[in-house]
Amino acid sequence: MLQRVSTIRPVRLANTIARCATYEVRAYSTSGDDSAKVSAVYKRLGVDISDASLMTQSITHKSFSHGSLPTNEKLGYLGRTFLQMHVTEQKWDKVKSNRTLRSSVAHATASDKLAKVARSMGVDEVMRWKAASSTDSKVGEDSVLAHTMEAIVGAVYHDKGSKAARELVAKHIYTY
Repeated sequence: MLQRVSTIRPVRLANTIARCATYEVRAYSTSGDDSAKVSAVYKRLGVDISDASLMTQSITHKSFSHGSLPTNEKLGYLGRTFLQMHVTEQKWDKVKSNRTLRSSVAHATASDKLAKVARSMGVDEVMRWKAASSTDSKVGEDSVLAHTMEAIVGAVYHDKGSKAARELVAKHIYTY
């Protein structure tokens, strides 16, 4: 026997559909203005990425697209690994013990430091993410900013190579 479903009110359903449609348009397209803002961030960092989709991917957190768009997870992993390797190379002869080396690398690549760099470069204005709760959108923002900064380093490494990524890190993140 079929039951009548009357729990969804038409107005509520219309609002939900409108919200989803707005989200989809925002998720699947970046306007020319958004692309210009992302390009401006990369210019402030002193990097010219040739692939616009790579730039967009580097600022797109997994919470934004729910798996329907390429996210910055792999780029973030690449960038984090490159950062750790670069700092390790710089500290290799300067520290005496493995423990000191590990703590130096951890300090130089800490999330709060990366988030501060990202914020100073305007990454927080172009970053694509969705906060866990709509009431407090600042929760987790520093973590996402740090991850996005790692993804930007990964995008630079992927597109321009090791030399450009080293210059970016030396100029903005790890200033010795």
